[in-house]
Amino acid sequence: MNQERKEKDLIRQIANGDEEAFEKLFNTYFRYLHNVAYNRLRSGEVAEDIVQDIFADLWKNRKTLKIHTSVQSWLFQAVKNRVYKYIRHRSVREKEMYIRRIHDDYYAQNPFPQSQKVIEGEELKHMVSAHLNDLPEKSRTIFSLSREEQYTHNQNAEKLNCSPKTVE
Repeated sequence: MNQERKEKDLIRQIANGDEEAFEKLFNTYFRYLHNVAYNRLRSGEVAEDIVQDIFADLWKNRKTLKIHTSVQSWLFQAVKNRVYKYIRHRSVREKEMYIRRIHDDYYAQNPFPQSQKVIEGEELKHMVSAHLNDLPEKSRTIFSLSREEQYTHNQNAEKLNCSPKTVE
């Protein structure tokens, strides 16, 4: 029987839940696939994780698995895709860590953001004061009592001899 037919039979057996066939496939290709991943990543641990994940996915999806090439080609392509995915994600993580490190270093050395908040708070106070002067005297008094003295509507109403609705 030729190699391709043996592989298709092996895949068919795996699809039917044959653990021995799965183990045979694993033992046949693990070292090869590990080397493929290792040659690109230079990390034995990561290469092993990737290959094990591929075999775990193969077993999990065994009933719906469609392989139209040789099993070796399919596994090689699966490893190659998983390695590229890992590299892309690692690159993104490294960029995020780099940006976070720059951000932390910058804010550790530069107290400007806190100073900026104080400046913005002062600007806001000046703006409120400027607009307060545009209010009628009674409204200005109510605002000052409620904001500066922490008076309630009822307390303001009592102090100014008016109803709480007027204060509202």
